[in-house]
Amino acid sequence: MIEALQITKDTEDITDANLVGKYLPCYEMWELFIKLYSLAIGISMRICRSHRNDERGLWRREWVCSRQGYRHERLGSVEDNRCRKKEVTRCGCKATFHVLKEFGQEMWRATIFIPEHNHPLTAKDHLRFLRSNCKITEAQTAQIQTYRLAGIKICDIVNLMVQQSGGYRDLGFTKKDCYNKVADLKHSMLNETDAEGLLGYLEAKMDSSDPTLFAKYAVDDEDRLCHIFWSDTASQRDYACFSYAFAFDTTYRTNAFNKPLVIFVGVNHHFRTTTYVWVLQTLLECMNGVIPGVVVTDGDNSMKATIQQCFLGSVHRLCGWHLCTNATSNVKSPQFTKAFKKLLYRHYNFPQWCNRWNALLQKFDLHSNAWVNATTKREVSG
Repeated sequence: MIEALQITKDTEDITDANLVGKYLPCYEMWELFIKLYSLAIGISMRICRSHRNDERGLWRREWVCSRQGYRHERLGSVEDNRCRKKEVTRCGCKATFHVLKEFGQEMWRATIFIPEHNHPLTAKDHLRFLRSNCKITEAQTAQIQTYRLAGIKICDIVNLMVQQSGGYRDLGFTKKDCYNKVADLKHSMLNETDAEGLLGYLEAKMDSSDPTLFAKYAVDDEDRLCHIFWSDTASQRDYACFSYAFAFDTTYRTNAFNKPLVIFVGVNHHFRTTTYVWVLQTLLECMNGVIPGVVVTDGDNSMKATIQQCFLGSVHRLCGWHLCTNATSNVKSPQFTKAFKKLLYRHYNFPQWCNRWNALLQKFDLHSNAWVNATTKREVSG
C-alpha cells in the first residue's frame, strides 16, 4: 500500500505533505491503508462522518482517532451511578484523515491528514486489544458456529483457535469478542426465524398430533406476518359445547413485536378456562359460524364495536375485575366493594341476584349514585 502511494518514508514518519493530494483507485484501498497505518503506529481509528447522495453514492469519508472528543459531562458527573466505572478514553485528540471521490471519476483523493496525537501510543504487545484491530473474519465466524453446534464451550473454542493461529497476537480478537459474536448470531437467528418458526410449529402439529388444528394467517404489503389465528382440536370441541359465553381479553402491544395479543377464554361445566374484526371473523370460520350468546370484555370501545359488528345478537358485558375496580373508584366505600364482590362471584338465579342487589343499594343508600344507575341499566337491565 505504501508503495502504491509512492511514499518512501517509514509509516511512523508519514506527514500531511507526503499524503495529501495522493490518489487511489477505490475507497477500499484507503480503508486498508488506514487500518495498516493505525496498526503500525499503535492507534485505533474510527469513522466519524460519511457523505453520500443518490447521484454519486458514497463520495466522502472522514476518520478520526478513537480518542477524539470528550466524554459527555452527564456520564461523568452522576455521583449515584450504579454502573461499572469505565476508564475515560476520550482526550480531545485532533488526529484525522479525510478522503474524497473526484466528481465524474472513480479516483479517491486524500484531502486532510493530521497525524499528531496528544496521548501516548499503544505498545505493540497490546495492539490486539484495540477495537479497530479486533475483528472476527467470516471464516472464523463459520468455524465458531461449527464448534458451537458440536457443543464446545466458547472458552474452549477461543483456546483452540489460539493454538491454530499461533498465539493470541495473531488471533485477531479476544475472548469477549467471541462471546459477543455468538450472542449476535443467536439474536439475529431468532429475529429472522420467529414467524417461520411459529408457522412451522403449527404445521408440524397439524401433520402429527393434531390433524384438525385450525390456523390462518395474513401478511402485509411487504410479505411480513401481520395477523395469525389458531385453535386446537380441544378448543374447538369445548367451544361447540360451551359457546354461550366467553371472555375476550387483549394484551395490547406489550410484547417484543409491538403486536396486540388477543385471547378467547371460555368456561366449561368444571369452571376451567379453555385477537379485532379479522380475528373474530376467523374465529367464526373456525367454529362453523356458531355465535356466542354472551361476550365478556374489559370494556374497550373498539372491542365493543367490533363485537357488535361480528357477533350479531350477542350480549356484551363487562368482566368482574373491571366492575369491582369501577365500584371502588366510584362509590369509595370499602364495605360496599367487599359486599359487591361477594354478590358478584357467588351463584344465584336472576331473581335472587336482583333482590340482593336492590338490598345492597338500599343499605348503602346508592339509588341516586350515577355510576350505580348506569351500571344497573347496562349490565342488569340491558
